[in-house]
Amino acid sequence: MAQRTYNVTSALAPGQLEKYSCLTTEKWLSNFGIPECLKECTRKANAQDGCAYDDFACHNINYQTYSDIIEPCVFPPELGGKGNCTPAALKAVRPIVNDAGNFYNATLYASYAHKNCKVRLSILKTLKIVLDEVTVVSKK
Repeated sequence: MAQRTYNVTSALAPGQLEKYSCLTTEKWLSNFGIPECLKECTRKANAQDGCAYDDFACHNINYQTYSDIIEPCVFPPELGGKGNCTPAALKAVRPIVNDAGNFYNATLYASYAHKNCKVRLSILKTLKIVLDEVTVVSKK
């Protein structure tokens, strides 16, 4: 069974909601320091995991399906993939991805909730996944 884990203190830290407000794929790829070797694989995974393309809450909650698409695409052959990302590039991006994952695990759709956000979302799919998994919350 999948497990949704997050640190609520980190997710709700000042600036987090603004940082992820109405996040789109292109905003993620251009404003968050995502290495070039991950960009096309991110677009591919966002288009193929069954979530709306720009729905980062859904992509994050749909972790297993998303990972099954993106990891072989970005991992180099020595890590079992077909991609061209170096281990150094993957290591550098990990804290960025972990921060976003923690934020979306904790808040789900909070960053998409303002009226000017016109991002298509997959709320029912996301909630169904959440209902089928265990949630673990930490505060430290």
